[in-house]
Amino acid sequence: MQDLNRELIQYMEVGETTAVATIVRRKGSVPREVGAKMLVQRGGKISGTVGGGCGEADVWRAALNVIDTRRPTMVQVDLTEEIAMESQGVCGGTFDVFVQPWFVASGVEQQPSMLEMARAVARALESERAVALATVIAAGGAWRARVGQSMLAHEDGETMGALNLPGSTSEITAQLVQAAQLSIKKGKPHIERIGDVRAENTWAEIFVEPFVPPPVLLIAGAGHIAAPLAAIAQVMNYSVSVTDDRASFANRERFPSAKQLLVGDIEATLKNYPITPRTHIVLVTRAHSHDVQGLRAIIDSPSAYIGMIGSQRRVWAVFKLLHDEGVPAEKLARVRAPIGLDFGSSTPEEIALGIMAEITMLRHGGTGKTMSEPLRERFLERLRRLDEAE
Repeated sequence: MQDLNRELIQYMEVGETTAVATIVRRKGSVPREVGAKMLVQRGGKISGTVGGGCGEADVWRAALNVIDTRRPTMVQVDLTEEIAMESQGVCGGTFDVFVQPWFVASGVEQQPSMLEMARAVARALESERAVALATVIAAGGAWRARVGQSMLAHEDGETMGALNLPGSTSEITAQLVQAAQLSIKKGKPHIERIGDVRAENTWAEIFVEPFVPPPVLLIAGAGHIAAPLAAIAQVMNYSVSVTDDRASFANRERFPSAKQLLVGDIEATLKNYPITPRTHIVLVTRAHSHDVQGLRAIIDSPSAYIGMIGSQRRVWAVFKLLHDEGVPAEKLARVRAPIGLDFGSSTPEEIALGIMAEITMLRHGGTGKTMSEPLRERFLERLRRLDEAE
């Protein structure tokens, strides 16, 4: 999505109108998920896909018309009629595609332009912040003319633009902000239905679409474990940042794929880093004093994960010192220390793997147990019965 948004910005910056086709609803078996996008240019060029085949061709033709008229439309794609004996696919459902023209002018007084909206999404993602775009995709009554109108909501509740629904209340705006925050938290788009209780047949369907950056791994300490840890996280599509007070360790030669290399005082760096609920912080520093400083800086942060390397003795010393400073035990309990899953790791690479395994387990609600363990005895018992039956 980030690449498509950049492309969209480039087209608008040169004055081109682009049709953005987004799957907003689906039923049955269809080739793409809700939120899948396709950009269509005036000359017919496309980027992205909403599923291919005849259905996508219908969307493509509608998009060309949307570019000419600058009016949004909804296209329903029915794949049930495409099922044939010779077909190799198994899709047989329907999906709705909202096709919206994007161009520089806002068309509404005091409303940010679409270009400004797209740039705001890009800035948020670049700074590892999530936003959600709320767009009117269908409406009735006095709100019908607002189809295609959008507003942007940040996860902290700040908004950009407005839907400008005549007669709408602050309660509706609050509902949409909450819907945006929920969409960001779940990482999934959805349709929010709103209505004006004071006006008959006045309603709207709002497609709430989150733009969520990749999870972040912030490594404090650029020593021997940090290098393989950064490499593994990069493969797992994390945005990696590394901080250390030694430029000879935190450098491009050792961390070629890191998004940021932050050389300086570790405590000050962690205090100033924009930590979000998608930030996973790993303390692998070289000294007890750096552990204390690092934890002191991040213990109250909204990070998804805090882990610290060290022996039981070292971890206890850090915890006790911070507790003596007044940090409650409940806050220290969120720190995963000693860090990582226990599977007999000894090398820096194995320890790094254990750290990412623990982060992945907690992120997805796993147990850390082997997949085979719950089934081993059951399968063995069945095999014994087969042996006895022969």
